[in-house]
Amino acid sequence: MTFKAIIRKDVIYKNNTSPLCIQFLHDGRKKTIGLGISIAHEYWNAEAQKVTDDCPDRDNIQFQITAKIKEYNKKIQRLEALDIPITFDTLFETNKSRHAGITIEDGFKAEIERLESLGKINSATKHKYALQVLDGYKSVKTALEAIDLDYLKGLELYLRQRGNKDNSIATRFAILKAIYNKAVKEGKVAVKQNPFTFEDAKMKHLWLRPRHK
Repeated sequence: MTFKAIIRKDVIYKNNTSPLCIQFLHDGRKKTIGLGISIAHEYWNAEAQKVTDDCPDRDNIQFQITAKIKEYNKKIQRLEALDIPITFDTLFETNKSRHAGITIEDGFKAEIERLESLGKINSATKHKYALQVLDGYKSVKTALEAIDLDYLKGLELYLRQRGNKDNSIATRFAILKAIYNKAVKEGKVAVKQNPFTFEDAKMKHLWLRPRHK
């Protein structure tokens, strides 16, 4: 099996951009997985399979491409180590029951790595501290999809007992919410109701509407 990063030339959005994808070839079959990113064609170097140096938000986009390629390489290496045939079914785990749930720690570490790679050290540090705080509340080995309203209510109570003020609590929740929503968007978490959506939860906690002075 081989794969490469491509831009879909056959798909052009109204803003004149096209989606970036990873294209897999195996036994004469082709499978294309979107990255959730679209750019203008002039910012894509097909030969190098990279965005050009002058591409807007270049570092962030290239990081996501590289991270996804590394992810698939690791999956292939893991299958090879287990002597499991590498096919579309085994690589993409079409049997959903075989998926291992992403943990809170997994979500945070991936985001911390991304921020550090972009040189956003202050933001990365805030995420590291938030992860430590969460681990003090409950184990961060907990699956992200296990987060529900009871978890969030308990977390708010825990933070208040630690002496955290409104703005501090809002920051912790905003970080956790962003990690959670990113995992949902990437298909790593399957939920029927997002606990952070106050319209669905009918809650108006301060951490869902951070205050600004």
